[in-house]
Amino acid sequence: MLPKWSKEYSVHNFMIDEQHKKLFELANIADNMIGKQTNPLEIKQVLVALFDYMKTHFRDEEAYMESIQFPALETHREHHKEIVSEMTLLIKNMKYDFKQQLAIITEQWLVRHILQEDMRIGEYQQEMLEKKRAKENKELESENNILEDAFVESEHSAQSKPENNPTLNSTKAIQKDSVLHIYSCMCGKVYNISDPIHAQIQQGKKIYCKHCNTNITYINDMKV
Repeated sequence: MLPKWSKEYSVHNFMIDEQHKKLFELANIADNMIGKQTNPLEIKQVLVALFDYMKTHFRDEEAYMESIQFPALETHREHHKEIVSEMTLLIKNMKYDFKQQLAIITEQWLVRHILQEDMRIGEYQQEMLEKKRAKENKELESENNILEDAFVESEHSAQSKPENNPTLNSTKAIQKDSVLHIYSCMCGKVYNISDPIHAQIQQGKKIYCKHCNTNITYINDMKV
């Protein structure tokens, strides 16, 4: 009895998972024929349908592996070629003992390949996602440190007028005739953002307040 597809076999890609479900379905249809009195022509038709779908799946799976830079792509591709080559030979020379050959295809090639080889794709994808999250968290922490160390922070609320803000006006780092880019956040902190950081924010970069962890919002510019 062949297993049925379940979430534990997911490779975390919708298209590939759906194709695996279909392959499991076809494999189980073929497996059910093994224990019954079935016309050899019907078995061959199922084999051909399974084979055609398998080739489509292999092509799509290889494209997906390439898109995520799966390190074992070439080895996996060679395994696909071996399966296609051997299955082509079996179908071409199929005359007797259809059921035994069907069992070989469904159990040894198809199901084992998915349960063993393809599962590594999902494991790799999850590993890459975890690394990406770790990198994003590190970048967020770095941005918070920049916000705390490099920006001039006012203890006044966002509603305070910049010209009445002694912290902003008395900052030695501010040169005469320069422009202050005033930002604030949900907790009411007011920030004087430098030109380079202001430009990055305007292009979509997110900078977060370390106190309330919300992204700072542009208020206005003030010429000094």
